[in-house]
Parts: sequence; structure tokens; C-alpha cells
Amino acid sequence: MNYVLLFPDEMRAESLGCYGHPLVKTPYIDRLAQEGTLFEQNYTTHPVCGPSRCNLVSGWYPHVNGKRTYYNITEHDPNFISHLNEAGFVTCHAGKDDMFDKQSMQHVFKKLLPFKRRDVTKSYRAIENAPYSMLYPPIPNIDQKEIGDEQHTEDAIEFIKEQAQKKQPFFLMLSWMNPHPPYTAPEKYYNMYNAKQIPFPRKLEWVKKNKPELYKVLKKYRNTEEETELFFRKINAVYLGMISYVDELTGRVVQTLKEAGIYEETTIILCSDHGDFAGDAGEVEKWPSDMTDMITRVPLIIRRPGCKGGQRIKTLTQSFDIFPTILDYENIELHYQQFGVSLRPQLEGENGDESRAVYCEGGYDINEPHCFEPTCFKGTPLDFPQIPGTDYYPKCLQQQERPETVCRVVMQRYKEWKLIVRTNRENELYNMQIDPWEEENLYGQEEYKDISIKLERKMLNWLIHTSDVVPIEGR
Repeated sequence: MNYVLLFPDEMRAESLGCYGHPLVKTPYIDRLAQEGTLFEQNYTTHPVCGPSRCNLVSGWYPHVNGKRTYYNITEHDPNFISHLNEAGFVTCHAGKDDMFDKQSMQHVFKKLLPFKRRDVTKSYRAIENAPYSMLYPPIPNIDQKEIGDEQHTEDAIEFIKEQAQKKQPFFLMLSWMNPHPPYTAPEKYYNMYNAKQIPFPRKLEWVKKNKPELYKVLKKYRNTEEETELFFRKINAVYLGMISYVDELTGRVVQTLKEAGIYEETTIILCSDHGDFAGDAGEVEKWPSDMTDMITRVPLIIRRPGCKGGQRIKTLTQSFDIFPTILDYENIELHYQQFGVSLRPQLEGENGDESRAVYCEGGYDINEPHCFEPTCFKGTPLDFPQIPGTDYYPKCLQQQERPETVCRVVMQRYKEWKLIVRTNRENELYNMQIDPWEEENLYGQEEYKDISIKLERKMLNWLIHTSDVVPIEGR
């Protein structure tokens, strides 16, 4: 069996048609869900790109080996890709490559296709009067072919065609930059959705409802406190357009597999590293210690030939379950201890573990200044100064001036409950069954004291069980 993992950056689940969005057009992704299995409550392990991807390919939670910032894992760290190599797969990566460090990427994957940035004009900047909103003008349609994701997709298509001729099993991970900010897209997609018609469940008042201070501080540093709801609706509209653009790219890959005659010999998986605020509640981009479903709940769709289509799994899953599922189907024995769970039973018709809790971690402690942005960029491809007027200047400045707003945090989702525990004690508790938009923070209310204690004890037990890993003898 071949495997194609489609991995757009910063795509939240709720903004896809098959996950219930009433407006967005994602026909190709929706079709994958119709032909495969959609996991309704899938969560990332970290709200930032690099750490999330490290967890994805290792099966380790962020606290296990300190991969909570932009220090990537190396080829010498235990990982699933090496297991696929040993099993005879041609492993290939196309697109954004912030998983392993730069040198290791070239050694871990048997074929590494180049990562190309998507900026297509020399004078590309945020719209006038809102420099820190990350809302950019549209990309002229004539420049679409120069977008990095266009080239990543074409490179991946050529790889698929080559492998179809060689008839050797392959694993391809195609990591798109979209819909990661800045918020922009080719004109066709940029203007696809009318901002006034965008569903906007998290109003601007959301940040005032017993929320951690970080949300108000985010708006202050990005100078977006005075922007109107319509402005943020426009950001959301462009974000949806970026998702529709990713959907088009998905369609190209699927069509290539069909034309190459290997569609029924290939498992297609779609997931993402984390989500995006996308203008909701007046917020933009993401934050390392945010644990809302906007950021932590991401799509997971698996279309496997021979498995029943149209399945929707309601039980909780994590993104790092993907590789244990692949290894299970291919009868590949793991050489190390990890925490992902094979989803093979669900793909074959079972409901999954209703007693499972899932976790996400983020943030940094004051006693680890090397983890804060921009300090953590030193020695990486992102090692450049953040200057006033650039997209990430306010984000880095806030972390340096207000480090308590990016403190360490653990989120637990268990059945209908979401518990968020922060080291600055700005904790949160939500009943997700009756409050899916996380509007009413129940933490600290007397009537919820018992459930809070129960969930905190469960979280502590999880931390103890996953606090380290012991090497397996002889491996």
C-alpha cells in the first residue's frame, strides 16, 4: 500500500465543509471524507508548527524530550519515518520542512523535494493601516504559479508519477504552507467569500468573558483593539479562501493518483499541525499557550481502499495516531516506546475508545529564556531580527515583555470536558457538549469544584505515566 499524507499548515477542523462549516467550499476534501473515515474530535499535541510536527513523527508528547519550541528533532531521535525506510518504503517530503533539523531532513527522507517560500512579489506587505493584522492584499492570479504551494504540489505530482511506474511502495508527505498567515490567496480565492455573510460565533466580546489575560494582551500588541467586527470577518473570509485553495491542490493530487492507476492502492490522509484564530473573537494567527478548539482541534480524514466510506468517529483522537496506524497496517514493529494509538479498528468499523483522554501542551517558563521567540530562532532558518512593522514583531515583543502571557500550559479533553491548567493559574474549564465555542469558563465555580479536582488528578496521572521513556534493550 502507498501512503499520501496531505498536511496543510494551520488548518482548523471547524472551517471545513465536511466538519460542518455552512459556507466554505471544499469539495475534494469533502469527497475524501465521504469515501473514507472522518475523525470528529481530533486534537494536535502542540499549538505551534515545529513542536507539533516533531510530536507527529515521534509519537512523543512535548514534555517527553523538551520539543516544545523550534529546536527540531534529529535523524538520531526515534521516529516513524526511519521505520518506513527500513520496511522498504520510498519516503518523500515536499513543502514546509520544519520537522527534523535541516541536515536530518536530507538523511531521514529518501527523497527530499525543495521547500519554497510563497512570497511572490518583492513589495508584499500587510494592508495599509493594519500592519500587524497579517491581512495582506490578494495575490494577482497571474502570479499563482509562483506560489510555493503550487510548486510543492507539482513536485509531489511528478514524484507520484515516477513511483507509479516503478511500482515500489511509497510514503509521501506533502506539507503545504496554506492556510498559514499572512492571510492572502490568489484573487479567485481571496474574494470567494463575502465577509458580511461569514458565520462569526465568537464575537469580539468573547475575550471579556472570564478569559485569561493573554487574549486582551494579544490585541494590544497587534494594535487591533479598535478594529471592527467586519474587519475580522474579512480575515475569516480570506482564511476560508485559502482553505478552498488547499482544496483545489488536494484535487490535483487525487486526480494524479487516479490517472496513474494507483488510487485504489493508496491510503490518503489529511491532517494539520494546528489551527488558527482566523479573526474569531478579534484575534489573528495563533499563540503558543492558547488551547481553544480554534487552535487545537484539527481535521483528520483517512481514506483507505477496502475500508467503509462515510464513517464519522466521535471518540477522541490525536494527530500522532497517524503513523502507528500506518505501521499497524504494514506489520512494522516499533523499536521504541511511543504514545500514539493505531486507528485501524475505527477504520474497520469500530467506534474507538470512549474512555480516552487527549492532551495538548504549550508555552514556556521564565526559567527557560532560550525558548521564547525570537531567541529560539538562533541557529535555525528563522534566525533573523524582528523589526517594527514586520508580521511577527508584536508576537516576539509580547513574549519578551509579558512572558506570563505565554506561560506553560496543559490542556486535557476528556469526554465532554476540557480542562486547561496554566502555571500562571489562569485556568479554564468548559463543558464542550453544551458550550462548543468555549464562552463560559467554569473553573473556580463552586458547583464545578468536584469535576475540576477529578480532571486535575487524571491529568497528573497522565503526566506521571508519560514523564519519560525507557530505551528498549538491544535497540
